[in-house]
Amino acid sequence: MSPLSACAVLALVLQAPASTPASLPTARAVVMAADGAETRVPLGEFEVPDPASFRAALVRFEGGPAPAAPAADAATVELAGGERFLGALTGGGGERFELRLAEGLVLPVDLERLQALRFESRLVGAVGVEPAAEGDRIYRAQAGGVERIDGAVEGFSEAGVRFHGELVGTIAIPWRSVAALFIEPLGAAPDAPAAGTVPVVLDLADGSRVRGALRGVRGRAVDFERQGAVLRIPLQAVLQIARDDGSLAFLASLPPVEDGSSRPFGDDLGMVWRARTDRSVDGGPLRAGGVRHPRGLGVHAPSRVAWKLDGSQARLSGAVAVDDEVQRLATRGSCVFRVLLDGREAFVSPVLRAGDAPVPFTLDVLGARELALVADPTSDGFAGDRANWLGLVLLRAQSR
Repeated sequence: MSPLSACAVLALVLQAPASTPASLPTARAVVMAADGAETRVPLGEFEVPDPASFRAALVRFEGGPAPAAPAADAATVELAGGERFLGALTGGGGERFELRLAEGLVLPVDLERLQALRFESRLVGAVGVEPAAEGDRIYRAQAGGVERIDGAVEGFSEAGVRFHGELVGTIAIPWRSVAALFIEPLGAAPDAPAAGTVPVVLDLADGSRVRGALRGVRGRAVDFERQGAVLRIPLQAVLQIARDDGSLAFLASLPPVEDGSSRPFGDDLGMVWRARTDRSVDGGPLRAGGVRHPRGLGVHAPSRVAWKLDGSQARLSGAVAVDDEVQRLATRGSCVFRVLLDGREAFVSPVLRAGDAPVPFTLDVLGARELALVADPTSDGFAGDRANWLGLVLLRAQSR
């Protein structure tokens, strides 16, 4: 049986025992090998009793129950090392606050690892919300907008954030008034994986992303280790588990040399659709064929995104589709997707419209120096052409 990789959280604590979901005949694990080949395993048969037996590059979970929706006023927290969490603040003290995720998991967040905290519902209409060039920055929600204050965080409490700014002195900002908080990077190093484990990244159904070391998959739950604690997350809360040992890279997370911005009218005077990493082009989750995809790139045709490669990558695996949200529009959109390797056309999709199933592809890219993803409109115009590049994974050549 093909094994899996699991992942980790940042000292997540499970508040209740992991429950086993009701029987789901279509629920399955899709196991991707190092060569990009995929094997489908019924979820009830998928176990990894020993992490040393895990040889997969990535595992996706499909056909499970719908994820619990995050709270309307949920906070998005970004940590050093690329971890991200979505949940409700439950208070704090000293240099730590707590975040409750949708599955009942509680995450203690330490100041030294925090990079950003956002309440998207409080930032509606705000522009230019970004970190300071130096030091910390907080945005305070006020009637009619948000106020920016630069300075330094002094600590957290059950009531809110203590912040010191040159112009305001030391002030206490209640949690209900915090719109965003950015912390100057402190260079906190990620934890080294424990011996006998497999380093992994886990994408959760609520949009969270965690890193850790796989201990196994048993009883429809992922056991993993983080900061010395072995924790469990039910598989119903997991979208994807990927190795975190350098054998693969998610293409959309790498810096491109062409950013993929679409200007259908040919200039900035009309509209500009900017490519979004792990989101659809309008900022929502990547959804296609009724399934949420945690990784990928959302663009609007016409679009071209390009990367320089170092020649060591062996394969590119992914899928293409028009985002499901287009089905709510008057037009269903229509796109053709192309992958170019050093200017040569290596993949061309059929014409795809909203509601069509994603079209998968795997390409040999060994030795290639430039990779370009192109989304073209068709003869019916560009309305509704919200194109998704899904699950883009670069697999490195395996040493023999």
